[in-house]
Amino acid sequence: VPQGDGAPLRVHLQRAAAAGVRDPLLLASKQALPRALEALWSAFLALRSACKGPVSHAEICAWQQLNSVRLSPWEVETVLCCDRAAREIDNAPARKDVSL
Repeated sequence: VPQGDGAPLRVHLQRAAAAGVRDPLLLASKQALPRALEALWSAFLALRSACKGPVSHAEICAWQQLNSVRLSPWEVETVLCCDRAAREIDNAPARKDVSL
């Protein structure tokens, strides 16, 4: 979707990532991350940064044990879904008509 300057949101997020913004996906939101999701989002980011490949149940179990944290089944599934979505974005072919 074109933004105010005509460039798509994806271009803005790519530029932010290239500039070293730690989590450009949060830039896409016009609202702050709800407080109730902060711990789950932090868990997702920690797991994603620790894994070379897709986040797996085994990595989640190990992370929980190392951090003395217990995620609910719903939270585990949410982390796995977020990881799949992020990997789809990472693996999407770059548009050739967009320059950074």
